[in-house]
Amino acid sequence: MAEFQKSADVVIIGQGGIVGASVAHHLIERGWDNIIGIDKSGIPTDIGSTGHASDFCFNTMHDQITIFTTRYSIDFFEKRGRYARIGGIEVARKGDDERMRELERRVSSGRAFGNRVEMITPQKVKELMPLVDEEVIQGALWDPDAGLVIPRSQVVAGEMIREAEETGKLTTMANTSCTGLDIQNGRIKGVHTTRGYIEAPNVVVCAGLWGRLIAEMAGEDLPVMPVDHPLTFFGPYTEFADTGKEIGYPLLRDQGNSAYLRDTGDPKTSEGGQIEWGYYEEREPRLVHPRDLLEKEEARLSPSQRDLEMEQVIEPLERAMELTPILGELGYNEKYSFNGLLQVTGDGGPSIGESPDVRGLWYGVSVWIKDGPGTGKLIADWITDAGPSSTITASTMPATIRFRKPNAISTTAAMRRRSRSTIRRYTTASPTPRAGT
Repeated sequence: MAEFQKSADVVIIGQGGIVGASVAHHLIERGWDNIIGIDKSGIPTDIGSTGHASDFCFNTMHDQITIFTTRYSIDFFEKRGRYARIGGIEVARKGDDERMRELERRVSSGRAFGNRVEMITPQKVKELMPLVDEEVIQGALWDPDAGLVIPRSQVVAGEMIREAEETGKLTTMANTSCTGLDIQNGRIKGVHTTRGYIEAPNVVVCAGLWGRLIAEMAGEDLPVMPVDHPLTFFGPYTEFADTGKEIGYPLLRDQGNSAYLRDTGDPKTSEGGQIEWGYYEEREPRLVHPRDLLEKEEARLSPSQRDLEMEQVIEPLERAMELTPILGELGYNEKYSFNGLLQVTGDGGPSIGESPDVRGLWYGVSVWIKDGPGTGKLIADWITDAGPSSTITASTMPATIRFRKPNAISTTAAMRRRSRSTIRRYTTASPTPRAGT
C-alpha cells in the first residue's frame, strides 16, 4: 500500500466513478497538481452506478446546461474512441398526442441549441430500427448524434484515472472511506478517512449513491435518493454476429412506457448477443435510503445492483412487446437482469456546485453518464475560476446545488412523491427551465 498522503489542494470523495474521474482529469487540465482521490471500494468503481450504467447519450433536453454537458461529453467520449454515434429514436405511440407534442417541442429546443434532431415518420422508424412495429406509433424524434459509450463508461473512468495518476498529479486511495468532514468557521479544512486525516482547502463530493451521507457530515440535507431501475436482458440475439459491433441498431426510447431498448451487438463482445430493455418505475418507485445500502461483501452482485423479480416489470414489459415483439420471442436472461440503483433529485437535475454554507465544499451528485465529462469540466472550471465556464454563464444556468431543511424530505412517502416527479420530468421533460427547490 502506498504511503498515506496527509495533505492536498483538492480531495475527491468518490474517485472511482465517471464524475470523480472527470473532475480529476479536468482539474489537471486547468493546472492543479496535488489532488487526492479516495473511494470506499475499488478505483475504478466496482460498486457504484458507473459500473452498471446503460451508457446511453441523448441530447434532447430543453435547458442549456444539460445541452452543454451532454454535447461536451459526447465529443469527449468520441475523441477517446469510446463512442458509437449510432443515433437514437424516441417514439410517440398512437393515441399519445401529448407525447407527440413533447417530441416536437424537443426538436424545436434541440434546433435552437444547434442540434440535428428532427421528427420522422413511422415508416422511417421501421427503416432505421427494424425491431419496431411501426403500426403502434404515430411518429418519432430522431437524434443522429445519440449513441453509446463503448465498451463501458467504467472503462473510460479507469482510463482517465490511470492517465491522471501517470502525470503524478493525482494520488488515489481505494478502499478508503470518508468518515467525517473538518469544517471550521464555514470553510472546509480537510477530510477524515479510515486511513487518517487529509488536510485540504477544497473537497469535491462525487460519491453518487452515497453522496447524501457525505452531505450529512456537513450538516446539510442533499435531496438525492437511490431508486431501483429494472434492467433486463433477452437472447440470444445474433443479428450482429461476427461484426465486432458493440451495438448495431439505433437506441430506442419509448418514454410513454417509461422504457428504452437496445441491442448489445456481436455475441463475441463483452455483453453481446442480447436485447437490453430498461424501465423507470414512475408510479411506485422503490427507494433505498443510502443508509440501507449493503456493503460490498454483503451484496450478491454489488451494493448498487439488487435482485429483480419479473413480477415487478411484467405490465410495462407486455406493453413493450407491443412495440418491439422480439422481446416476446427471445428468452429472458435472468442471470444478467437486475435492479440497478440510480440517483434522483426532486426535479430530475443534477446536484452540482459549491455548498451555500461551507466554502470549498463542492458537489457533483446525481449526474447521468451522458453528462459525466461535461459536469467534470464544469466543476473544475468553477473551482478554478470561482465561477462556471465562460461557455455557460451564470445567467443561463438553472439552479444547481439543492438542499432542504433538516428532515424536510426524510420520510419515504415524501421522497417517493419527489421520485415520481423526477421520473415524469425525465420521461416528459418540461419546456420551461428548472426552478430551484
